[in-house]
Amino acid sequence: MAMFSRKPKLQDQALSELAQVFASPELIPDDPTPGMELLDGLRLDFTIESLALVDDYLDQMRQRDLEDEDYGKVVLRCGAYVGEVILRNARDKTYHWLDYNEALRINKGISAFGESLGSAAILWDSASGLTFPLGKIMKFLDNGREDSVQFFARVMVEKGL
Repeated sequence: MAMFSRKPKLQDQALSELAQVFASPELIPDDPTPGMELLDGLRLDFTIESLALVDDYLDQMRQRDLEDEDYGKVVLRCGAYVGEVILRNARDKTYHWLDYNEALRINKGISAFGESLGSAAILWDSASGLTFPLGKIMKFLDNGREDSVQFFARVMVEKGL
């Protein structure tokens, strides 16, 4: 007898909305993303090319002493934007957003990473597994341009990883 496995609970709408907050800061004027004055929101059009602007933004944000709340906003909103760029531009894959617990149900191996800000929202493609856009933002903030989000997204989309 085949074992019944329920479909994972998706977080697509919530993360899409969070990405929109990053791309369109006027949506929440009372709670802006730190450093949004560094970005031209009209050019944040969910294309791979727009991620060059995000790399520049993150490079400048590395120079700031972000408090925990501001750091969290940058990671969550910017990571959601990067993930949405991957999701919207993928040609041969269908990605969905999962929270950590749903992703853990699919792949117990992520327990090695632990539950953290970087694993709070994870992109999932049922054919190839999981990817961590929020974690990539954290790596960029730690390491700089060697962790380019544009390069990361381009590889995910064009190479079909």
